[in-house]
Amino acid sequence: MLQLEMSKSGDGGSEESNNQTTEARLSAVVSCSQEKRGPTEKNPASPIHSEREALLVGIISTFLHVHPFGASIEYICSYLQRLDTKINPSEVEALLSRLPCTFRQELTGVGASLEKRWNFCGFEGIKST
Repeated sequence: MLQLEMSKSGDGGSEESNNQTTEARLSAVVSCSQEKRGPTEKNPASPIHSEREALLVGIISTFLHVHPFGASIEYICSYLQRLDTKINPSEVEALLSRLPCTFRQELTGVGASLEKRWNFCGFEGIKST
């Protein structure tokens, strides 16, 4: 299991030291996840374009974590629209599609009752690094 924690110094250590420790740990996590993808460009395009999208990823991850059999984009968006009425299903689906190591879309059902469901698979990615 991955844990990030702030180190506390008994002598009232500096905030700068704590920030450097946290940044070093975060860099290690990022570099581990980049190893799976192979060599990266100097400035790779991030799949998350704003703080709002990062917040959505966190909320959606939490929502899907408690829905182990997945949820449709309509169900996800109906939940998100309780928090922000401006949520657009195509925007949410595009975000989920850009993060294949975190979210996976699966088809369930047969014939006319075929349904697309999104699942959270973020823990699977951490296990393989």
